[in-house]
Amino acid sequence: MSSAAHLRVPSVDNTPLTPNFRKADKLRTQQQLEALQNRYVGTGHADTTAHEFKVNGMRDYYSSMAGHPALLSYTALGMGESREKVRLQMIHKMIQPAGKAPPVQD
Repeated sequence: MSSAAHLRVPSVDNTPLTPNFRKADKLRTQQQLEALQNRYVGTGHADTTAHEFKVNGMRDYYSSMAGHPALLSYTALGMGESREKVRLQMIHKMIQPAGKAPPVQD
């Protein structure tokens, strides 16, 4: 018998998942999701309304347009306006990009 026969590693597929392992895996996944949501506001969460999600997306779009000179130049050329004028328009649109928020229901 060779020494390699004693070093057999059990396959991953045959390892039973204990309830504690599943709970730990769920907890780790939940913690990773919360960390992403804290880092990137636009990802939303269970309580995010459709209006909030839309506002985050539109603000992200306008800030990207205002912050990337090539995109800003391309947009300004298409609009027939100066780059600075278009940049200021994008910044002003970020204040209330999707209109007023709908009334809150209890």
